[in-house]
Amino acid sequence: MTTVSQRIADFASALTWDVLPAAVREKSKVTLLHNLGVALAGAPLCEAPLRYARALEESGTTASARLLANGAAATPDTAALVNGALMHARAQDDVYFPGLTHAGAVMTPAVLAVAESTNAKGVDVLTALVAGVEAAAALCQGWGVTSAQRGFRPTGLFGVFASTVAVARLMKLDAQRTVNAIGIASNASAGVAQSWVSSSQEWQFHVGMGARNGILAARLAAAGVTGAPDAFEGIAGFYRAFTGSSEGSDKVAWDLGTTWRIMDVTYKPFPVCAILQAPVTRAIELAIQNDLKPESIAAVRIHLNPIEAAIPGTDVKGPFSDTGATLMSAHFCVAVALSKRGVQGTDLKRYSDPILEGIIARSSVIADPSLGTRSFVLEVDRTDGTTLRHLEKTVGEPFNWNRDETVANLRRIADELPLGEQQFAVFVDTVLNAEKHSAREIVDACVAGRT
Repeated sequence: MTTVSQRIADFASALTWDVLPAAVREKSKVTLLHNLGVALAGAPLCEAPLRYARALEESGTTASARLLANGAAATPDTAALVNGALMHARAQDDVYFPGLTHAGAVMTPAVLAVAESTNAKGVDVLTALVAGVEAAAALCQGWGVTSAQRGFRPTGLFGVFASTVAVARLMKLDAQRTVNAIGIASNASAGVAQSWVSSSQEWQFHVGMGARNGILAARLAAAGVTGAPDAFEGIAGFYRAFTGSSEGSDKVAWDLGTTWRIMDVTYKPFPVCAILQAPVTRAIELAIQNDLKPESIAAVRIHLNPIEAAIPGTDVKGPFSDTGATLMSAHFCVAVALSKRGVQGTDLKRYSDPILEGIIARSSVIADPSLGTRSFVLEVDRTDGTTLRHLEKTVGEPFNWNRDETVANLRRIADELPLGEQQFAVFVDTVLNAEKHSAREIVDACVAGRT
């Protein structure tokens, strides 16, 4: 019987653009557009990673990649790290809910960094991205939740495999070297969730480090370094280490190439945690429909599935000193939505806002076992004695947008993008036709000030 890594490697190394279903091709471009768009909007919340890049002062022939938005030259490793942080700065990047993993945000910066340095074709970029997301999604489906309950962050753990497999495909590594790359990557996988509780900044680098480490794993494999072929199911392997058991690993990745998990990748309308997208959306609607004023809110109750209510950071009320803590806090995000009737990236920095603090003090998160995942109840008591209540039982993927919906959402946050109207149109057209462009042309479209 083949190993998990071998099944993934056989699929990824043989994947070509022409065999992909039309819907998968389209989804790959729409996902790329969304992720690049939120990365461009992420710069105001990404001071530390950008400061790190400036301090390196990289230049010369080794600085063969660029940072998104400002276009600064960087080595592929630095570009992957910093662009990953940019893409994740608003926590608005794509998500694969069955595994609680932001695969696209980890692999896209890595692939673009390597592809730009070699002037690869856009069609090869897209093919690599499909390979990466399918691999990571197969690996984390059902396992991400288990690892999260043990204090690990699924994106930090599983995202590196998206990056590794995608870069290996871009580099055209054969199946055996891809197996080695995956084995190596299992030793470069990391991420714990304490950052959101402590209001510190390492959460922002989980994505970037996964991107950079994926490049490293693929390069080491290309150089002949070997990796454990049974990295996942082995007695001392990945699944046992991070989830406590490898039971069920024999069923992982058999359906690659027939089941396309990229079709279940969803997006986020607001810069808040994935599980808070729908509650924030409904809070905004309640505030508008009922003309809610902050001073008229007596109490707020947010009922969540117990697993989601227990996600580190969800039930934190402050004090806040980093956007990672605010975007994870159900109290904070719903308070912004109710008081402002919308949420922008800059709202995440309202650490000591008296209006928000007042609502947060009167709010509570309730673990409700009657609710399924991503279902919730939002209750708002008003000072006049009445209560507004919304129950939502989520079915399917509510934010699985097509290209028109994705473009519409980017237009909605256009004032947060560093692009003028003309450049925005070029950006959208270039990415949605990425198979006709080079990697450098795709990055060109993401540099502010270019036309």
